Amino acid sequence: MKAVLFLLVLFLISVLPASAADASQVDGTGSARIAELYSDLESFDVTLYSSQPEENLTLEVSLLRPERGNEEVIAEQAFSTGIFPANTMVVKVGFWEIRNAERGAYTLKARLLEQGKVLSESESSFVYGSNSASRLQVDDLVPNSEGITVALSPNQASLFDLEYMLIDGHDVIYSTKTEKASLTSFPEAFSASWGTLLENNKEYTGRVKVRVYSPSRGFIASTENFTARDDAEITDIYQDETGASATVLGRSQVPFEGSLVFSVYELQGTSGSGSSVFVESVRERVPVLLNGDDETVEVAWKERLTEGVYRLEIELFGNNGDVIERRETIIESDLSPSNASEVSPGTGNETPGENGGNGIPGFSVAAGVAGLAMIFALFKKLH
Repeated sequence: MKAVLFLLVLFLISVLPASAADASQVDGTGSARIAELYSDLESFDVTLYSSQPEENLTLEVSLLRPERGNEEVIAEQAFSTGIFPANTMVVKVGFWEIRNAERGAYTLKARLLEQGKVLSESESSFVYGSNSASRLQVDDLVPNSEGITVALSPNQASLFDLEYMLIDGHDVIYSTKTEKASLTSFPEAFSASWGTLLENNKEYTGRVKVRVYSPSRGFIASTENFTARDDAEITDIYQDETGASATVLGRSQVPFEGSLVFSVYELQGTSGSGSSVFVESVRERVPVLLNGDDETVEVAWKERLTEGVYRLEIELFGNNGDVIERRETIIESDLSPSNASEVSPGTGNETPGENGGNGIPGFSVAAGVAGLAMIFALFKKLH
């Protein structure tokens, strides 16, 4: 009987810890949660965190304003969070369209749900139209296909953090930070480049979030939409009677997959205003470029340009076949037609009568053949 009782106690000891662990998971330990909230009357962001991968949770957000002892719902949104990894802070962003906003206090309420079950909820309040001026002011914000630039002016000497965000829908697809930046008395522009590829002709949102440290920690946010475009520019050109080259610099995070067209026209008049006759045109593909990359493209004319003055036109075409840039310059050649006909295709400066330097001067191929024939005849006669 004592042995049976001992075995029963041992069984209960081994089972109870496992039951407690299962209960802690059911109670929400390790599930996704709302870690941080921010809102103004232009935009909001919700920071989510989970110790395990999550998929297709629902985020509900509401903007409320106190009204006679109650809370009036000004705006609300609900959207899927998509897929996000474990142990990573994930930021979701949304935008308000508030018209005729009134001064006063507002509250952002957020709930994170899984199939209707609330996993986490949180709220944050802010004041719109307060008389207390911030130490910093956003004067202008310009995002484009290269990156984002914000102009800030200080009301007082300030120390702050800058977070730059590239947003596609509700997702922050790229972000970078500048920590402990400072302004004393003059406005200044701060910039960051996008570190991710963009899709041509697609609309994105650039957002800057400024964290001010004193007198109390607070935030200022500003957003602006833009359409991503492929872009590049010609930075250097070279030309002569044998060919031409152009250096192209990428100016966008949309991969540039364009081409260059080199066209030559011979000028008939003595001045640049005279008529011109088309000579030839060469099209070359530009290697794929991103912002800050450059490549030099070279072309050679079918024949050297003879004596005269020529107009060289270089056109840079974008991904969609549109002309991004056009440059013109002059080629002046002093190569006479007679010299041009003597030019060897091999080296460009040899004539048919010249020897490569390894033969015997005055010794022709015909003479060599004749000599071999005589030696052969003599050898045959002796035998």
